[in-house]
Amino acid sequence: MEHLIKHIAAHFKTDADALKLEPIQHGTRQRHNVCVLRFDTEKYLLKQHDITVPVVDAGHTPLQIEAAVLALLHDNGCQVPRLIWQSEHHHALLLEWCGEFTLDALAQHSEKSGGHLKPLLHTILRELCKIEICFTTHAARFAPCVFRFNAQTTLRDLLERGKKVVGYLSHLSDTPMSAAQTEVLTDAWNGLADRLQNAPTILGNLDNNARNIVIRDAAPFFIDFASIGWNWQEMRLVQLLNSIGAFLVSPSETGSFVSLLDRELVNIYAEWVSTHRETCPPAEIAARVDSHHLLFYLSVIDQLLRAVAVPEVPENRMLLEAWGDAQMRFQSALRYIIDTNLSDDIHTNQMREIIAGFST
Repeated sequence: MEHLIKHIAAHFKTDADALKLEPIQHGTRQRHNVCVLRFDTEKYLLKQHDITVPVVDAGHTPLQIEAAVLALLHDNGCQVPRLIWQSEHHHALLLEWCGEFTLDALAQHSEKSGGHLKPLLHTILRELCKIEICFTTHAARFAPCVFRFNAQTTLRDLLERGKKVVGYLSHLSDTPMSAAQTEVLTDAWNGLADRLQNAPTILGNLDNNARNIVIRDAAPFFIDFASIGWNWQEMRLVQLLNSIGAFLVSPSETGSFVSLLDRELVNIYAEWVSTHRETCPPAEIAARVDSHHLLFYLSVIDQLLRAVAVPEVPENRMLLEAWGDAQMRFQSALRYIIDTNLSDDIHTNQMREIIAGFST
């Protein structure tokens, strides 16, 4: 990104020699399209988009989308980086520096003592709700940036794959299910699927994971808004508050999944939704989060199974390299499916009990 230095120096009205670039490390890998820019005593994030062509019907590029979304969110008091400089010609953004550590990395390092993250998680939840309000209030202004993302098709695919994983786990069991047990499983799965498919979608970010929350002075900032569209907010919550920990440990170490959700957080979120967005009871909202959480880890197992089955495929090889020991990851995901009880929903808990029975 050295070729951008002279342009940024002109913006700051200084000499190019006054600016210094430094790499950003993500675990065992160096980030290729972002770096630190130092000027005087200040740090900034310099980002160059890989995709340089229009990606939405209105003809906007990812840079134009991210710049517009960040500006509107920041102007409305949301915890996102302030836009300092941009170059559409070079597809580059200079952003306020928002911290060294991602929530993903903090979760991995705090897995055995995650209690001290609770105040931060409460703040993240409040900020996520604030961002939702901004997207909803200014939906017309965001409209030209919206992707043609088919949330229903994506969810149907996740549900189909999740159901196949449940079938695979059943085959691993020494005791075949009886006809009555099969009927209970089918009813429970259909109840879970109907709940998720019939819930309303919300406008917001489409790139949601714990890497996209960075921490500065105990304050969370949401980053990466190059793609926005309609999706389920409960799915976003699950994606944001589950740490994958890809490439965060060396091959000699063992990474793991870390879920940061618990009943307290889910209930706070459910109460907020029932007050500000929907008229349905908080228990229904909590059940959605719980179901998305279970489906999230069924999807994780599906990815692992496919990667192990055909490890020579480039994307599978990349996943196995990123996640580390596949057996350990499988056990971690299965543990979260069985042990994470985020609601009193009968269908989700029946699924959890049935899957637990497969592994005994």
